This record gives sequence, structure tokens and C-alpha cells, in this order.
Amino acid sequence: MSIYNLRCSLLRGTPIALVAALLALGSAQASLSSAISIVLQKGRHYDPTDLFLRKGDTITLVNGDDNSVHHAFIEADRFAFDAGDQEHGKHATLTLKEPGDFIIQCGIHPKMKLTIHVQ
Repeated sequence: MSIYNLRCSLLRGTPIALVAALLALGSAQASLSSAISIVLQKGRHYDPTDLFLRKGDTITLVNGDDNSVHHAFIEADRFAFDAGDQEHGKHATLTLKEPGDFIIQCGIHPKMKLTIHVQ
């Protein structure tokens, strides 16, 4: 195999590996550079499960389940948030005005938790 063919075959695999690595990181947490973050509620889970955000950023919670209703809420000392019942395809938004760590829970599925870290 010539050096040219070897180099081309190695370069062809690089984009696939890069995309796979980015997808693996993206499912666990979002970056600080996001101004608007989309959170999917599906399969009795939030995706992502952790968000690292800045004060003033906005989260949009989207119900991606076909047959489940979700009810996202936060109960914290400094503020409260209640999205109400969300049917399939519905969304709710939350703008983060307070720094700190907060947990978004689902009133219908108590094991669903999303941790938000706001700087």
C-alpha cells in the first residue's frame, strides 16, 4: 500500500471518530457556550442529564414521548418553576436568573432528574 493510500484511508476514518466522540460527550452534558439549551423528555429520562449554563441562559424542555405526559418543576429556595402537564410535542421554557445548582424533576415520573449548574 502506498503512503498516499494509507494516508487517505486513515483520514477517511477521522471524521467518523470525531462525530462519535462529540455525540458521546453531548449526551452527558452541554457546554458553557450554549445560550439556549434544548432538553428532551423521553423514556422517563431527561437528555442531557446535566447542564452547565450561565445566568441568563434559557432551557427549553420538549416532551418527545408519544404516550407519556411530563410535568417538569423546580423547587428551590431562590425561585420556583412549574411547567405544568406537558403532552407529546409540547415545550416549556425557563430562563435561569439565579446562579447555583438546581434539579428539575418530573411530577409524574419521580426518578426523572436533570441537574442544572448555573454560573
